[in-house]
Amino acid sequence: MKPAVLMLALGLVGCAAPALRTPPAEMAPAAEITRFAVEGRLQVRDAERSAAVGFDWQHDGPRDEWLFTGPLGQGLARIESDASGARMTLSDGRSFEAASAAELAGSLLGVEAPFASLPRWVTARPGAGAQVRTVDTQGRPRNVVDQGWTIDYTDYTGEAPDALPRKLDVHRGDTRLRLIVDAWNP
Repeated sequence: MKPAVLMLALGLVGCAAPALRTPPAEMAPAAEITRFAVEGRLQVRDAERSAAVGFDWQHDGPRDEWLFTGPLGQGLARIESDASGARMTLSDGRSFEAASAAELAGSLLGVEAPFASLPRWVTARPGAGAQVRTVDTQGRPRNVVDQGWTIDYTDYTGEAPDALPRKLDVHRGDTRLRLIVDAWNP
């Protein structure tokens, strides 16, 4: 292969990969989204267990309501949380209370997950102490480390700089969460 053809081929291969860049030293945080509704799928796993559920999540400031469904759409549980604590009602009518939605979701899914941080992460609004390691060409986070968790934003709903995430992978050690958003209603 001639050098010019090889250089052209290598150049075309380089164009196929999404461009990532290092964030500026002082990145202005995006305004927090305090109210949204989102539907999608959640896969969680650790070294011993895994679970896959559908979800319908209503977030309004300090109040969250999660409806978890099984693979065929049947209701599994509803978790509601606010400043006073969290309550979970299973499809068979049994109910449980805890200090946080994370505790209840952990007992339902069998895997501990960072539910308190999800409102910021799912909207690509990392916290003040988070490290934004890479951003895409639109300036949106691609890789973030927050509270020991690594968040990889693998897809957004569009190309606009304010497009919301469609797929994100969250992991720390053996614990992994994959969140796929099917519908946003901000």
